[in-house]
Amino acid sequence: MIACGRSLKKWAVLTYTSNRAIINDKKGADRGIDGTAYFMTSKKDNAKIVFQVKSGGVKRSDVATLRGDMEREKAAMAVLITLEKPKRPMIEEAKAAGTYHHEMMNRSYDRIQIVTVKEIIEQDIRLDVPTSLEVLREERRAVKETQMDLEYHVA
Repeated sequence: MIACGRSLKKWAVLTYTSNRAIINDKKGADRGIDGTAYFMTSKKDNAKIVFQVKSGGVKRSDVATLRGDMEREKAAMAVLITLEKPKRPMIEEAKAAGTYHHEMMNRSYDRIQIVTVKEIIEQDIRLDVPTSLEVLREERRAVKETQMDLEYHVA
């Protein structure tokens, strides 16, 4: 496997998360985690997403290792960013991790997601998990709709 330089890892994680992640800059002590982001799960609680960037020679065992890293870090989800298109065994390993159901948004996400640098660049793929600000906006919108609905029925 070709090692990814810190600048590539930083670019990949920050670009994919639209600058919503914290980069792990610890040399050699990252324990497989290149970045971390948090998202709201309720008005008082957050959950963690961990990111790992790999270049050439990525295989199923890398996804299995990320799954273990995710569990060790007590993360709800993990994202593997790679230069190569994932092979079927990698996708199957990621799917085996199951899904995470976001109660506030009433939506499910794969617990382990695999995204390529090509998808980030050419298809503008970005992290599709609501951050605290997005959750707050959605909640405010729902409250306004309920208030408008109540005003309509009262009038």
